[in-house]
Amino acid sequence: IISHDKQFLDNTTERTVEIELGKAFDYKAPYSKYVEMRAERLEKQLSAYENQQRNIAQKERTIARFMAKASKTSMAQSMQKQLNKIERIEIDDSDTAVMNLRFPPAPRSGQVVVEAINLEKRYDKLTVLDKVYFKLDRGDRVAFVGQNGQGKTTLAKIIVNEIASSGGQLTLGHNVQIGYYAQNQSETLQSNLTLLETMEGFSPPEMRTKLRAILGAFLFSGEDVDKKVSVLSGGERARLALACMLLRPFNLLVLDEPTNHLDMLSKDVLKQALADYDGSLIVVSHDREFLSGLTNRTLEFRDRQLYDHIGDVNAFLEKRALDNMRQVEMSTINGSSNGAGPKKELDREERKRLMRSIQNAERRVETLEKEISEMEEKMAEPAVYEASDYPSFMARYEQKKKELSTAVASWEEAMMAIE
Repeated sequence: IISHDKQFLDNTTERTVEIELGKAFDYKAPYSKYVEMRAERLEKQLSAYENQQRNIAQKERTIARFMAKASKTSMAQSMQKQLNKIERIEIDDSDTAVMNLRFPPAPRSGQVVVEAINLEKRYDKLTVLDKVYFKLDRGDRVAFVGQNGQGKTTLAKIIVNEIASSGGQLTLGHNVQIGYYAQNQSETLQSNLTLLETMEGFSPPEMRTKLRAILGAFLFSGEDVDKKVSVLSGGERARLALACMLLRPFNLLVLDEPTNHLDMLSKDVLKQALADYDGSLIVVSHDREFLSGLTNRTLEFRDRQLYDHIGDVNAFLEKRALDNMRQVEMSTINGSSNGAGPKKELDREERKRLMRSIQNAERRVETLEKEISEMEEKMAEPAVYEASDYPSFMARYEQKKKELSTAVASWEEAMMAIE
């Protein structure tokens, strides 16, 4: 298996072969364990190398002193022969070059960045999105998750005006400037152009003098900038496409599977750059590790509808009682994912009321879970059980748990009503 998906590799492999600078290193372990073993190997190798270098330096100093005395010349020559026979430890070369990515500061947008009301999208007789509601406020960072074919890329394309909706209304807020990275973005680059010519095509005049520096930050230096796009690997094309996104400031980034073709180090760099980005973010991805901690909302696409969950992908999976993103892609939770069967249509006001109920319930659940977690942390301290207010503390704890069950039930009821 050749993959950049760490979790997938951990779940499916027991052996990892690292190929670096023309050498292959075989580890009898899955990826995460390989990372630990590799670091340990390099640390031991470096320690052995440094010890050997100290011993060699000490012997060379002794040889130099002996060579200065005629009575010890033969001894010095013998020591030198022995020193020459020592097999020198070499440090394995390591390709540590990574791209340098930092998005320009985001211009300020209006409070509401995107709002979709009763949005629909049909392809002939196939309905992908059925009267959905979606709102993105300034500073929101949303992950689009769900099975393939459920409308994630479709909604992203409608937002960036690449395709039209079949009904409903989508409105962009004041001064919204969108940067879009399509799922096949690297494949849309013109193969007959050089890297520099490609950048020039995306660049405003004031950025022309910085193009070589930007390409250098993405590991394209010297004569690389004159290469044709046609000779680039998939990973190099992906890096070039990302470099093009740095040429203009955006306050809404819409990224559709941005980690495709990126190696693991580049994925980490991209994730850190997005974490530092001060604009709004929509990211379509199946990569749990990449999404983890990156977003504050998770929008689930299922049965032609959208289900908004507060928190990142880990909070979403926990709430849905799922172990991994593979289960999301294959899941038929709460009914068939093919959308078959009759469905009572809700009017606009009823749908909005239910959406408010869902959001209120999710906020209540989040608050209660935080309070219960804090109380459980206190319960780990022995002093709690000796305090005079211990009975009332435990009564409050049990009450919070009951309130959480009620809030979850309210959320589930609203979710079932809107489905």
